[in-house]
Amino acid sequence: MKADWRGDIVFSDSVAIFRGHVGPNKPHSHWASQLTIAVEGAVEFEAEDSGRRSSRAVYLSSKVRHQLFSGFVCSIYADPLSASRLETLGAGSTAGWAALSEDQLPAELAGLSASTELSPLLSSELLCVTPPSPPSSVEDRRFRRIARELAVQLRDGKEVDRNALARLVDLSPSRFSHWFVERSGIPFRSYKKWLKLRMAMDALLDGALPTSAAMAAGFSDLAHMSRAFSESFGLTYLDALHAWQHARRQ
Repeated sequence: MKADWRGDIVFSDSVAIFRGHVGPNKPHSHWASQLTIAVEGAVEFEAEDSGRRSSRAVYLSSKVRHQLFSGFVCSIYADPLSASRLETLGAGSTAGWAALSEDQLPAELAGLSASTELSPLLSSELLCVTPPSPPSSVEDRRFRRIARELAVQLRDGKEVDRNALARLVDLSPSRFSHWFVERSGIPFRSYKKWLKLRMAMDALLDGALPTSAAMAAGFSDLAHMSRAFSESFGLTYLDALHAWQHARRQ
């Protein structure tokens, strides 16, 4: 394990990609699904109670507890409400994670190297968020309306009111909470925290001071944001920021 996280980072609204050496991290889980591919050699990891393992790649579903130990890797994180071809990599696994061999990886990812341009991957067919087809059901439209409204309110610095969102889809607050989990597989409060972390990191990468970034994203203070970040990613927000700053200097 390297002394810190160093590498390249690119991201869009629904996908983030990190390529570099694994740095210090603790066992953690997050709402994004994750595909980690060894760029050189193998990736060493532990998922749930699997014990320490190594493989060409590992796919981790949302909320699977895991830790990376070593490797020069490329990790792709997908927003839990997005839909991409990455989801198929975990198909058939009852444990929520899957160690993958070379021939199980899509060709676009099996050939990743230290010099591969990462930005084009964000808009590739592989990672592109796919809208429902044929035309979505009434329930799909209701859910997409809530997801949009939630993101807009957080970006506008508003405190998200579950009761107000419930009224938008004609549900009681308690029924809304159950409905959100039924539609997404993710508790409403947890998904809201995930979006707030993304907002805070975006602000930090844009040059905001940590305290300002935490407040802009709706956290009560910097300590609150720091705890949430460490619990979700296994490393501190400063580790992530330093990796980004190092990548910008290359």
